[in-house]
Amino acid sequence: MAKLFRTGLILAGLCWSSLILAAADAEHRAAAERFLKLAKAENMTAPLYQQVSQLLTRHFSEVGGSFQFESILREHQQMAREKLDEQLAWEAIKDELIDLYLPLFSAEEFEQLADFYQSEVGRKLMDNLPRLSSESMAIAQQRWDEHLAQDIQQVLDKMDAELEERQLGPRETPDVGEY
Repeated sequence: MAKLFRTGLILAGLCWSSLILAAADAEHRAAAERFLKLAKAENMTAPLYQQVSQLLTRHFSEVGGSFQFESILREHQQMAREKLDEQLAWEAIKDELIDLYLPLFSAEEFEQLADFYQSEVGRKLMDNLPRLSSESMAIAQQRWDEHLAQDIQQVLDKMDAELEERQLGPRETPDVGEY
């Protein structure tokens, strides 16, 4: 009877431990989701929606679409939005994003991040982050266009020349009088 009682206590302890771990995991996931919502993660795919819409509009123009057939464009843009929603809407990607963040931050750290994003400076950052990101990318693109594209092309050309020289071996140059 004592052995049975001990086994029952062990099983009860294991069940209780499992419940505590499940509750901690649920709390951790909830903290991650709260943080992601405050960080406006549900809006991160918006640029893809815009790019697909622009792609369809550009394609429509390239194949000769005109104003009288604009309803075809709108219908296909809606079809594309529905396909994007299947894969990129918040509810479709939320669990994967949470799983991405969970190993990086504890529940307590998520709470600290949430506190920051709820603060005045955190909200200011979130309100300005899309513009800051866009303008940062524009600065990088401008530097690429004005300076780096040509420099990198020169590096590529030099690499091509060195590869060609090594692959072909030393070239014999004819003497001036041999023509």
